[in-house]
Amino acid sequence: MRIARRTSVLIRFLLLGLCVVLGACSSETYLANSSTSTFDRYSPVGSRQVSRDQQLVLASHYHIRIGYAADGRSSKEVADLNLSARDSLARYLKRYFSHVQVANEPQSLPLALQNARSAGAQLLLYPRIENWPNIEPIRVQECEDDDGNRKTSLGACEQTSESQSAELVLSVGIYDVLSGQHLDSIQARSERGMAAYFYNNNQQELDELSQMIVMRLNASGGRY
Repeated sequence: MRIARRTSVLIRFLLLGLCVVLGACSSETYLANSSTSTFDRYSPVGSRQVSRDQQLVLASHYHIRIGYAADGRSSKEVADLNLSARDSLARYLKRYFSHVQVANEPQSLPLALQNARSAGAQLLLYPRIENWPNIEPIRVQECEDDDGNRKTSLGACEQTSESQSAELVLSVGIYDVLSGQHLDSIQARSERGMAAYFYNNNQQELDELSQMIVMRLNASGGRY
């Protein structure tokens, strides 16, 4: 049992060393996406990708309201992850769009549409966190071995679980406020791989995903 655990920790640190050599980077490249697809949370590099139902592009003069989705997930650091999603998306939308409103209270989608209509918005963006990384960085700590002896360990004291995830998923629904019609859905994913065992970078990854979404909505081309 202890040998298997030590082997697992050794493999983890070998991959972590490779992660550091490669810069612990996350990107949208085919290589990065292939690596995280194959190795999951043990990938030496991270990846980011965006998928969409449609290819909706917005004009900068539209009046946009950002909803605050109710029943958000929580983490050890953040009480309401949907609030973080709202704030992150708003920060980047305001750089490229002239009229951006932000909902102050958590709301269901029907209520968010109703309030957006009352506020004179044309479009509602309704962001939600669908998954949040739950891997904690490896740290030095004291624990007991299988024989009950106290020891200081790096990593071996950590509780492991097959449900551990290094993936962050942000989804944004886009709705026409007047009709309530669903116009588009955008989902952005970040898989940090082995970097998740090295340091906590979740808020920055959320900001990166928000920026990727906004840049696609603001891209040159057709207009909604």
